[in-house]
Amino acid sequence: MGAEPRPERRLLLTFIAVLSASASIVALFLYGANILPMYLFIDSLAAPSLLTILILGIFARRINETVFLNRLVVGSWLGIVATAAYDAIRVPIWMSGAIRFNPFLTIQLFGQIITGDPTNSAVSIIVGWLYHYWNGFGFAVIYTLIAGPAKWYYGLVWALFLEVGWLLAIPPILHVTLGWQLVAVSLVGHGVYGTVLGTLSNRFVRS
Repeated sequence: MGAEPRPERRLLLTFIAVLSASASIVALFLYGANILPMYLFIDSLAAPSLLTILILGIFARRINETVFLNRLVVGSWLGIVATAAYDAIRVPIWMSGAIRFNPFLTIQLFGQIITGDPTNSAVSIIVGWLYHYWNGFGFAVIYTLIAGPAKWYYGLVWALFLEVGWLLAIPPILHVTLGWQLVAVSLVGHGVYGTVLGTLSNRFVRS
């Protein structure tokens, strides 16, 4: 039989999980500040951060921290689902001819930054997509751990906050010029991500 849930213990677990889920974006910020190359930080922390989240989930189950465990599990699968929705909405926009650039190029640029290979190389593309979903996973876990079953529109607010940070990061880190088309597509993508995240979190997070 597991131990009785304690608020202070849940708070500590949440703090550690949020730090672990933040690893991908911390790597980006350190790269942008010319402190560490992304490949070094990711090689060092990607696996440990994901392993830490897994261990926290196992530990929470053993000690009967059901609220924390539920939020962690929901955030984990929601990160994949919401990121897939973020990507899916951009496909018809791109295929319609309404925009003149590849909305997925930034993912390949992440792959290039991490691997040092050209953006069109298979390694850059694969690594870029893995990093992209790692980001989406981390942001969703952070949201569900903190916001839990909040109203759906809090997910949208969270996504718009991420959108602002994303647009501020693009020029100095990816060396991409902001244009109205890029901003519009990014805004739509983050809007869908936040709506899916907020709606499903409100439904599946129990407390």
